[in-house]
Order: sequence, then structure tokens, then C-alpha cells
Amino acid sequence: MQRSRSGLVSLVVASYNHAGFLTKRMDSLLAQTYQNIEILVIDDCSPDNSVEILRRYETHPNVRLTVREKNGGWVTVSNQGVDMSSGEYVLFANCDDDCDPRMIERLVATLEQHSSAGIAFCRSLMVDEEDHVLGDDFVIRETAFRKRCAGDTLLSKDEATRFLLHSCVIPNLSAALFRRECFSAVGYLSAEYRVCCDWDLFFRVAARYDIAYVAEPLNRFRQHKTTIRSSTRDRVVYEEYFRLLLGQIRKLDLSVFERMKFRTHVMYLWAVHWIAPSTTGVTNLPFHFRQILRRDPLALLFAIPGGLMRVAEVLWKSPKKLTRP
Repeated sequence: MQRSRSGLVSLVVASYNHAGFLTKRMDSLLAQTYQNIEILVIDDCSPDNSVEILRRYETHPNVRLTVREKNGGWVTVSNQGVDMSSGEYVLFANCDDDCDPRMIERLVATLEQHSSAGIAFCRSLMVDEEDHVLGDDFVIRETAFRKRCAGDTLLSKDEATRFLLHSCVIPNLSAALFRRECFSAVGYLSAEYRVCCDWDLFFRVAARYDIAYVAEPLNRFRQHKTTIRSSTRDRVVYEEYFRLLLGQIRKLDLSVFERMKFRTHVMYLWAVHWIAPSTTGVTNLPFHFRQILRRDPLALLFAIPGGLMRVAEVLWKSPKKLTRP
């Protein structure tokens, strides 16, 4: 990792097969009011015309384009971007998202205000392929988070960890600005996860740093059929949820009541999968049962209350559509 330059923000764009969104992505980064930036674009052997579009930007003084000769996958490419970066701050600007021109300026100011914070993240709007707003990530969060984060705030390490145990309250890496020192302190994105690699990293950062929140929706999180989450089988997705969350519950210094509460919530998430119109939840039930039994047998004691929570939700109200828990 190179020595960081004070105040510089390194924007890492891992590009793969999303040519239709690249112009909006790149234009939104170049339009930032915070100008002390470097944009590190790494194309991972895209089969579409992504490279052709990116070539239009490589003459810009803030843009550095790298075209890989071998596909490495999103985690490998994103970590490569961190190694190439020279900024005091790093943001993974997913190639299918875009943002408000003031986003980087607001996030940098927030980290400068809160020296104990390792991450500053903002509220996100979910948008479809045509840029129509589908929802706001804030409104689907648990009541405690919405009360605590009604305005800009600093979450302590313990607070952030407990909110992360309930859901991935930083739903999109494109909304999160990291101090570059975090990667030296806690490591990079882990290839052990396909869907939850960012969530895992947030837990590791929250173990050592506070996390700051900007209540204004400055990020636009794209929802479409070829996102990593959408293209990954539920069998793998839920196995990663169990591995990450049950592992954290066992590792963290939680009270008996908190362990009961969070195990019940994980079992509720499982029930979301197997009490569903699709039959995949039932088909995957034996596999997921074995995964939970291997990782945290006590969690199975909470399958009934977790399942009842889901049944009540289905019967008495319309379940909230989540990008993920």
C-alpha cells in the first residue's frame, strides 16, 4: 500500500459488464464539488463495451484506467484499487451506482469532524435501471436506528456493531467513505464472502472505530437483475448470513438477552426464506439447517419464535422489500 496524501480521496471503480451505467457513474464522480480526488477505474475483462466507454475518460487528469488481462472478480479488483490508492480516504464507487455532486464533500467533512470514526456513510435511495426511485434505505431500518439516526450522528463502536447485527445498515459501499488506515488496521475485503464481503468489513471496522452517519440521501443504489446479490443463489446468500451473523453473535461481548434477541432475528431471516412464495426456501432447508447446527446449535432453539415473527408479518402487514437484511 502506498503512502497516503492528506485530504485526497481515492475513488475505486471496479468495472465489469455494466456499460449501460458507466457514463452516469463516471459523470457523477467527475461532477463532485470536492475536487481533491483520484478516480481509479479497473475493468475486469468486461465482455461488453465497458472499456470503450471508459477510454473516453482516461485523458481526464483525475482518472487512471487499468484494464486487466485476466478476470479476478469484484473483491480482487476492489482490493487492487485499495493497493493502487494514494488517498487519505477511500470509497468503493460501484460501477452501476451514482451520487449527488456534494456526497464526497459531505463525507470528508464528517470524517474530519469525527476523528474517532473509521467510516462515514450517507443515506441511500434505491433506483431502478431507468433511475426511478424505488425506495429509501432509511425507512426500512429498525425503529432504534431510525430514532438514533434521524439526523447526522456519530455511532460508537458498540452501537454500530449492534445495528449491524440487526441489518447491514450501510447497504451500499458506494455510500461509505473509509479512512485508508482502516485497511491496514483490519484488513481488506474478504474473498470468503460473495454477498457479505462488505458487511464483514463493516463489522471489522466497527470493532476498532466509531462510524459516522450523514442523514441526507446523497447516494443512489442501483437495483437490477445483474447485481451480485440478485445473481447469487439464495442457498449461498443465506449460508453467508448465517456464517457472518452467528459468528459475530458468538464472538462479541453480548448480554444473554442480546444473544437471544439477535439469534431470534437471524432465525427470522431464515424464515423469510422458507416462508415464501418460492419453493427454494423449503428445498434449501436441510442444507441451511446443517449450516446453523454446525455454526451455532443454540440458534435453532429460536427458530420457532423467529418463524412466528415472519408468519405474523405475512398475515398482518405487507413485508418490507429489502435490498438485503
